[in-house]
Amino acid sequence: MATSTADMRLSGGHPALDLANTVDSRRGRWGPDLLRSFDDLLVLADRLNLIDRRAVSRLHSLAESDPPKAAAAHADALTLRESIHRLFLSEDAGQPYPVENLRLVENCARRGRCHQRLAEHEGGYAWALPFDDLAQLAQLFAIKAVDLVTERNRRRAVRECTGNNCGWLFLDHSKSGRRMWCSDATCGSHARIKRFRSRMKGK
Repeated sequence: MATSTADMRLSGGHPALDLANTVDSRRGRWGPDLLRSFDDLLVLADRLNLIDRRAVSRLHSLAESDPPKAAAAHADALTLRESIHRLFLSEDAGQPYPVENLRLVENCARRGRCHQRLAEHEGGYAWALPFDDLAQLAQLFAIKAVDLVTERNRRRAVRECTGNNCGWLFLDHSKSGRRMWCSDATCGSHARIKRFRSRMKGK
């Protein structure tokens, strides 16, 4: 069981889904919540290589100097996370995206895009946030979520892990496109052991 965003598995295959997966379990039980502070969000963004070291240092300093603003940015990230989770859970169920959640993610992404500027990136240029405001970290995840929505017709559907006490979301990158678990090594292995023990009891 993960204890924080520093040691959780990154099984979503996309930053927006890894944010949604910062609740250790959404199936059978709920929690624990791994996103307990703004620093936890910062750690996740760093692990996903969404921000560079200078941005990490800048945001960490801003959070330390203004705890109330850091708490507000954390609360906004939690609200965004739940909307992202509902969006892609509905995709797994073959249902339309919930309008309320779609608009919340869209509006958060729109606020972030207003602050983007062209910056040098890997020998070229790309849109980037300056990360001079704590709110921009959640906005970055919202932008990533919107990108995932707009790419829907060019990718496989998001899936929900069927493992006991999991319910994490993931993009299926397997050859067959029939992956059932967020991780074969964890949820997949547990499911096979459970089936084996069930068969043994039936004998």
